[in-house]
Amino acid sequence: VIQRHNNIYSKDKIIDFSLPDRWDWSYSIGFLSEKSTISAIEYSVLYNVNKHSEFYGSIGSFFVINDISSGYKYYFKNKSTPSIFISLGSHISIAASSQEGMTIYGISISPGKKMEYNGKLYNLGISFMLMGESNVTPSFGAIPFIGFERRF
Repeated sequence: VIQRHNNIYSKDKIIDFSLPDRWDWSYSIGFLSEKSTISAIEYSVLYNVNKHSEFYGSIGSFFVINDISSGYKYYFKNKSTPSIFISLGSHISIAASSQEGMTIYGISISPGKKMEYNGKLYNLGISFMLMGESNVTPSFGAIPFIGFERRF
C-alpha cells in the first residue's frame, strides 16, 4: 500500500513515514536564561518541531527563586549551529524567604544569539518581560542573559 502511494503521489520521491527523534533534554548554566527567565541553572525537555524550532518546558533556580516555564523557540538558522533566535514563553516563579514566599508570573519575548566559543555553545541576549504578582499590577522589564547550554 505504501509503495503504491509513493508511486502515485511522490513523483519519484520516496515518502518517509518513520517518526523522527523529536525529544531532547538540555541544561543551562549562567546568568538568567531565555527559557527559564529567572535562573542560574536550568533543566529543559525539548520537543523538536524541525531544524529551526522547538517547544520547551523548563525548571530553573536562582538562589531562593525557583522557576517553571514553557514556551516556543525559533532559530533563524539550524539550531545545532551558531544562530540568531527568538523565544516566546511564560513562567511562574516562587521566591522563598525566611518570612514569607512570593509567587511571580509572567510572559517574555527573548531575542538572542547562540554563539560558539572553544567548542561550546553559549546563548546571549535580552529578555523583555511582563511580570506581576497576584494582587499587583504587572510591570514591564528587560534583563540580559548569558549562559552555556548543552543538549543531550
